[in-house]
Amino acid sequence: MEIMALKSSPTYEHSVIDPPSMKAFLGNTNGRSKGSFVPTTMNFNINRGTSNAVIMQETLECFSSSCSSSSWVSGDYCSLPEVPMFYPIERTSTIVNCYDARGTAERILDCLQKLSITAKFNPNKASLFASAIDYTKFYVRLYKAKDNRGILVELQRADGDSFAFIKYAQAILASARGEHVDERKALMRRGSSLSYIPASIASCHIEKCSREGSDDACMAHVEELIKKDRSDATLLGIESLLLLTDQDRSACPITAAEAVLGINGHSAIKDFIHKCIHCPRSALSPEVNYFDYASRQCETMHNTALAVLGNSLQTASDAECPRLVRSLLQSSEWMGQSGIVDVLLSELSHAEDRSHDAYHAVRCFNALLDSSSKMKRTLIDRGLGNMLKDSQLVGRRRHSLLAQECDAALALLTDV
Repeated sequence: MEIMALKSSPTYEHSVIDPPSMKAFLGNTNGRSKGSFVPTTMNFNINRGTSNAVIMQETLECFSSSCSSSSWVSGDYCSLPEVPMFYPIERTSTIVNCYDARGTAERILDCLQKLSITAKFNPNKASLFASAIDYTKFYVRLYKAKDNRGILVELQRADGDSFAFIKYAQAILASARGEHVDERKALMRRGSSLSYIPASIASCHIEKCSREGSDDACMAHVEELIKKDRSDATLLGIESLLLLTDQDRSACPITAAEAVLGINGHSAIKDFIHKCIHCPRSALSPEVNYFDYASRQCETMHNTALAVLGNSLQTASDAECPRLVRSLLQSSEWMGQSGIVDVLLSELSHAEDRSHDAYHAVRCFNALLDSSSKMKRTLIDRGLGNMLKDSQLVGRRRHSLLAQECDAALALLTDV
């Protein structure tokens, strides 16, 4: 195929993704939700009874966790797929008026790393499936633009918050075009993985608990939720804990942290968090697991429990209450065989596949390392140093938040 000569400096043309178009993006276009999934290779002979979930599952099976641009784009511009006939391009798309497919892929991967968004790749279709720390999931695909005008980059939301997805899309598409991206505008770098909860909602929750009398009222609400046998109630309970242990949003972070660490008598909360952290991984394949509700619920609870634990340990450490953290050194639930520390070390050993979980695990270790020199020596003897170095390399490739936490932890280890 004959390709037009490159200009000395590539110019860029992009579709609408600015705030005035947000309503158009969130609404339906031609009867199809812009956030719904449409496969890259549509088969228009599919029966109407075939669900989008089945189509998505068939597509997800083609993705691997390899993390290099060379594995994502198998060749040059000519190797990129054509846009399928009758395929409606998402509004979250852009055309890069150059033909450097690998260079465009490199810029996208660099942006994903800065935003701490992990990805799995399908080199046969020049596409990736991305997962953010706030559970937003989406596809990124590269196509040959119509009439060989350049490279078409398309993002398509698969799951999660629409507004968070738009922020990610703005940053990724700008990066694909070679523009400077301020990651702080695209990602609130918070310890909590629920950064999408507006501050106004958090304030309402805190004011409600304050009107009811004390910090114990907040903990009573949480206990009531986690004791229910409904998955939606338990998820709401653990998300409430995540909010209450967040120092920047909660009026009672120390009380919540003490409850999670089992200091102030709220054993039900501590046992619940430990249960979620020890929750066994599904034996299903990642592709099938994505469509199994129980497995997805288990993974979400596990990740949120690690975030709650990280928040609690950091709150206890920052509140000049090191006794709370130092006391864990004598706890068999933490330091014993198959204890919490062993689970956190296991998360680091799987940082390549579960970077978000590893990030929260390192947050926990940072608080533990900062508590006492005896805790440092104990963790070093259990091999923490080498695991942190391995996780640091993973973070520098694909998860900037993980890299930052590993840098801080390794700095603490040098001060033994």
